Amino acid sequence: MVSRRAFSLVEILVAVALLAMLGVILATSTSALMGSIRDTRTTQDLYHTARVALTRIEREVAMAYLSKHQGEKRTTKTVFLGKPNSITFTYMGHRRMMRGVDESDEGVVEYKIERDSKSGKNVLVRREKTVIDDQPYKGGRKQILAWGVSKLTFAYWDMDKESWQSDWKVEIDNALEQERAKAAAATGVAAATGNVALGKALAGAKKEDTHGPSDQWLPARVRVTLVLQADEDRELTFETQTRIRIMQPLDLGGVQMPVAFQNTLNPYAAMPAQTPANFQVPSAMGAPPPPGGGGR
Repeated sequence: MVSRRAFSLVEILVAVALLAMLGVILATSTSALMGSIRDTRTTQDLYHTARVALTRIEREVAMAYLSKHQGEKRTTKTVFLGKPNSITFTYMGHRRMMRGVDESDEGVVEYKIERDSKSGKNVLVRREKTVIDDQPYKGGRKQILAWGVSKLTFAYWDMDKESWQSDWKVEIDNALEQERAKAAAATGVAAATGNVALGKALAGAKKEDTHGPSDQWLPARVRVTLVLQADEDRELTFETQTRIRIMQPLDLGGVQMPVAFQNTLNPYAAMPAQTPANFQVPSAMGAPPPPGGGGR
């Protein structure tokens, strides 16, 4: 006869306890694994968001420019307003998405942090105005580039001081008046001395060769720091730098200084006995003048 023996109550309780312990261990491990996967995905998303945002800021700041060209009927204002936590500038990187619209490749862009009313979080906002007018700080269309932004800072490199500056402000809105004043000054000097070239040279000369915002120059580099909130106890910091390609204001029609005055240590020194025919106008490619000055 076959002996049949059932499990006792104690053995059943021990087996149930072991299964419960194994279940708890498995659930804890699964929860930790899922949390790690979730944190990894969040970190990857933040890295992707920061990379896209900083790349766009870097590309557009590099195309910032200032211009002294203005129309007689339409007033324009080119600006570069750099603050510690925001930046507004005119640039040459706008892309026209519709045919026949009153737009060009120029525009006004602003980057700053705002509070989102829906989510209640700080967001990185990009504002673009496709038409440059006399009010670059107003209007335009906004879009959100990043959520959960803890900090956004900018710094501007000053070539003369060789240090980072927290502010950089340049506004050009009276270029026509400035050019007319230069032309009037050149005319006055030419009438007093009888030398047209001397009048143009003195009107266009600068007392100091500096490259700061007071001279309407853009900074050599801009540093951008973006801090994103990963969770309640962790933040991720991202930083990049970009060089501005056109630092000096566009002034193709300004008062031209003859080559003979560009190479002197003192542009206000007495001139030799030369006529305007002795001056050499530099070519469009910036080629040096031929030896001898070209005089007869």
